[in-house]
Amino acid sequence: MHKRWLLVLLQTSVTVGLLAFFFHDAEFRRDAIEALRRAHPGWLALGVAIAGAENLVGVLRWRIFLRMLGITVAFWKSVQVCLVALFCNTFLLGGAGGDLVRAAYLIRQGAGKTDSLLSVIMDRVSGLAALICYTVVLCAWNFDWLMRSPKAALLVEFVIAYQAFCALLILGSLFVSVRGLTERLPRWAPFPEFVRKLGVGYAKLIYHWTGTLRAMAFSFVMVLGYFAVFFCTARAFGLNISFFHLATLMPIVDVISALPISIGGMGVREQVFVWLLGGLAAVPAAMAVSISLVGYLVNTSWGLVGAAILPLFKGIVRDARSAARPPGQSRWK
Repeated sequence: MHKRWLLVLLQTSVTVGLLAFFFHDAEFRRDAIEALRRAHPGWLALGVAIAGAENLVGVLRWRIFLRMLGITVAFWKSVQVCLVALFCNTFLLGGAGGDLVRAAYLIRQGAGKTDSLLSVIMDRVSGLAALICYTVVLCAWNFDWLMRSPKAALLVEFVIAYQAFCALLILGSLFVSVRGLTERLPRWAPFPEFVRKLGVGYAKLIYHWTGTLRAMAFSFVMVLGYFAVFFCTARAFGLNISFFHLATLMPIVDVISALPISIGGMGVREQVFVWLLGGLAAVPAAMAVSISLVGYLVNTSWGLVGAAILPLFKGIVRDARSAARPPGQSRWK
């Protein structure tokens, strides 16, 4: 427990330190405030609407995996749970992540623990696979443009290497599951029954390939919506950049900011935006940071709806926090 909160403290320190680095300068603050004052509300409203559609598509994608695993959840309940999960991912510190919240709700409704966790794992894998596809296509398409900035080139190399590792991990795990290797574990393997069940369920991504393809189609729409939210934010601040150029940068931003070194990627995301937009589009640091912060808030704005309905789901947040404890303290055994 102490180690977990030490990690939160370190992440908070990184976030506060990086944001303080930007905003300690008086001229930077003036420029950022001026950029916010001139932001076009119409573009921001469009971004909020796209973010809402993106979250709705995310619900539909998750429901595909729920059906694949034989789990029944009412549509509006799944919408509510996903909004609460978004709020927990965005605004709560500690171990009550959105994925654990979704799994905790399913377990409370009587679903198996393995299948509950597997539903969010499969959901995440689908989204990651779509992001990898976009990264490869967009970076190849705009490779010469990206290489104009040494920092952008370095980040692209890191992201490509990281996503290549993720792709191999996805393919390897599918091979292990489909071949039934999880059912022939050695005696010393930890949690053998859990791993066996996980392998059987995970193999359904291949056996139920039509559902997997439908989920992938939803994932492509969701990732495109994520790009569009930040494009709307950039246009709100008057940045004249093409959608495809900004979309090329977003997978890089997303991968770097997803590293567990700050709270929700804040601070790190802003620094990456400064490097990329500054080096490739000559965007001032104050505008780049403003686009990053406001784009993040617009993309997660529907989490405020989750906050409003959170009192209806207090129990699952408590269960999610319990599940995030070290194995000896967890209630999910």
